Amino acid sequence: MDAAGLAAQEERFARAFSAGDLSIARPLYCPDVVYLSPTVRLFGWPARIEGVDRTLEFIALTVRGVREVDYRVAESAIVSGGVAAFVRVQFDFTRDGRRLRSRYVVIYRYRDGLIEQQELYYDPSGVLEELRARRPPVASETTFES
Repeated sequence: MDAAGLAAQEERFARAFSAGDLSIARPLYCPDVVYLSPTVRLFGWPARIEGVDRTLEFIALTVRGVREVDYRVAESAIVSGGVAAFVRVQFDFTRDGRRLRSRYVVIYRYRDGLIEQQELYYDPSGVLEELRARRPPVASETTFES
């Protein structure tokens, strides 16, 4: 992974979340990707999620009901040799009429240019920051549904 590749990857994640269509992100993953997140305990899922289908299924579950997503990279770094990358994400969204912000860190590990492991770090029991209301939604904006 290099800087341009990481920027393209994160732009793809931003498009997927904004469009409410995680299939946009599917090409970023190895078929046997491993996904690790403290959020799994909130949903009763195993600590280690394996495979692209299960990974995308779990991510969809965690963003169900969010809309007007603004996914932004606040900070990033690439490990020497491009085998791993660090990204600090600012994830703004609207849910239940409230504009909220989540901040978290993702460590990606790569194989053949694809995400082999995605590991999130944050406190899932922490309180989300509430933001001022966003403009009214436009008819073309998509909402994640299960």
